[in-house]
Formats: sequence, structure tokens, C-alpha cells
Amino acid sequence: MRVFARIVAGLCLCAAAVAAAAAQPVKVTIGYPPATDFLPAYVAKEKGFFEKHNIDATLTRLPVVTNIPPAIVSGSVQIGMTTVPVLLQAVDGGLDFVIIAGAARHTKASPFISLMARKGVKIEKPADLAGKKVGVPGINSVIDVMLRKWLSNNKVPLKEVTIIEAPLPQLPDLLKIGSVDLVAIVEPFRSRILGGDIGTLAAEYFGEVDPDVLVSAWMVTGDWARKNPEAVKNFRAAVDEGLAFIKDNPEEARGIEKKYLGINSPRFPTFENKAKPDDLNVFIAIGKDLGLYRTALDPKKLVLP
Repeated sequence: MRVFARIVAGLCLCAAAVAAAAAQPVKVTIGYPPATDFLPAYVAKEKGFFEKHNIDATLTRLPVVTNIPPAIVSGSVQIGMTTVPVLLQAVDGGLDFVIIAGAARHTKASPFISLMARKGVKIEKPADLAGKKVGVPGINSVIDVMLRKWLSNNKVPLKEVTIIEAPLPQLPDLLKIGSVDLVAIVEPFRSRILGGDIGTLAAEYFGEVDPDVLVSAWMVTGDWARKNPEAVKNFRAAVDEGLAFIKDNPEEARGIEKKYLGINSPRFPTFENKAKPDDLNVFIAIGKDLGLYRTALDPKKLVLP
């Protein structure tokens, strides 16, 4: 009986240890650029939704989108924002990344990514960009890739347009001082340019290329996803709660937006916590047109169910 009792006690201790380990929050560093697309994650952090779903989240701001894949590979970030072209280029280069959730969609009916021209720079048609310098927040980011596709669609030789990469928050200032003639930019910085009388709308180029696309998402390494399925599920749940909070409490959500970005957008983008393989197909096709990819990319392998 004493032996049996010791065995039972040992099993209970083991079970308690397993339960305690399971209850420990998963430490996750989340890398994001300064844009309203990621407001549901800001809200999830501020309102305790990550904590509620057993995630000890640290949000780390990275000013250039293309810096995020190296940060994930190095281990300094576990979950990072991506645009679909950045993901595809990374995978094409041999890296192991998968999308675990969507972030925002861009629609022609409600644009939040635009081409803005400095005051005094006259742009009446795409051909007027020849000889101009255009600032983008990341070479091969979705903003850059869609700009090049728009130029190509309108028969503007890409070699005649100088595209310059700079951190997103710096683009309005570069436009103001004349370092660039135009910027391809996202809210809330788009409104800052208009409100500050820095520039004017040159083209709603993004929606002209495609009227409805998933522009941003959250990605991890495939290895991390396989080792942390519960954390993936909990991240999605926390962001879902963030989305619900924004819908029910838009003014408080705007306060959180201003805390993280310094300014408010005139309206929120179309948030999208879901991602599906079809969302990648438009960018795979564009990438082939622009000669961005060397390998065959299978979208079904790049979006986690």
C-alpha cells in the first residue's frame, strides 16, 4: 500500500508540474511597423487580451517592413508583421515562413494607400513619374511592388523612375524637404501629408492594380508554428478580441492608435484576421510579371489553417 501511495503521489506531482508548465504564459515578441493596420494587436496589448490568452506579449516597433524577416530569423522577434510580397520573397530565398493571421485588406472603395506628390509637383498621368524620385517604406514591400506593377501596367519604364526606401514615419518629411518628389504611403501618414499641406493626392494607384487585396498579415517561422500551436491559436483569439473591441469602442480604440502612432487616421482600414491561400495568388502573379521570384511558390503551404 505504501508503494502504491508513493506512486500515486508521484503521479500527482508530475501532473501538477505539467499543469503549472502549461499555465505559464508564452513569451512572444511581436514586430510591427507604425501603421493603423495593426491596431487590433495594439488593442490586444493595451486591454490585456494577450495576457488573457496566455501570451506574455512585447510589441517591438520596426520602422522598415523588410527588417522584420531578419528579426524573426534571428529570434529577436517571434511573430512579425509582413506584407505578402515580403513573405513570398523570403520563402523564394529559402526561408521557412508561414502566415498565421491576416491584418488588413485594401479595397478600391476605401483606399488607405496612395501616391502623394509634393506641392508644386504636377502629376496628371502615370507617365509624369518619369524622371521623378518616389519614396517607399521598403523595397519589395507591398506598397513598392504594387507601385511598380501600376507603372508597368501604364507603360512607364521602371528604369525611368527612381525608387528610394525610407522608414515610413520619415516619408512625409522627405517629401516636405524635397528629397523625393512623391511618396507611396499608408495611413495615418497619408493624412499627415494632406493635413500638413505638404502634398496632394497624385493617384489611387493601389486600387487601380487590384480592387481588393490582403495587404498585411502576421507571420512566423514554420518551425515556431509547429512547436507552438497553442500560442498561434491564442494569438488569433487575442487579435479577434481586439477587433471586437475596436468595433464596439471606436473612440477608445482611436486613443490607443494615437498612443502607438502619434496621430490618428481619418478612418480605420478594413481589418482582416483571416488569411487564405487565394490571398497570395495575386502577388505571385505580379511577382512573376516583375521577375521577383525564381521558384514555384505554393500558397497552400504558406498559410497556416
